[in-house]
Amino acid sequence: MLVDDHAVVREGYRRLLEQQEGIIVAAEATDAARAYQAFKERKPDVVVMDISLSGRGGIDGIRQIRQWDPKARVLVFAMHLSATFALQSFRGIGCCPLNIRNDDRH
Repeated sequence: MLVDDHAVVREGYRRLLEQQEGIIVAAEATDAARAYQAFKERKPDVVVMDISLSGRGGIDGIRQIRQWDPKARVLVFAMHLSATFALQSFRGIGCCPLNIRNDDRH
């Protein structure tokens, strides 16, 4: 499932993911509330979520999904370059960062 408030980003991720054998994007959502509803309806294997969603935000969306299903797997992406921001954001929602990358090339 893809969660981002920008259609062009969701489309890019969809195209990239669906080029891989065995991957199907089962649902898309534009905000945390719709993500939670889609998660309950579709029960995807993995959620790819933007942390900076408009409205309640990705952190609240992850928190709500993981309260409903503590074993939910959520892959978060963000534009934030601050490792401190990322670590503080994940406190209390049962997530741990796998890799924090600071790339100054852009």
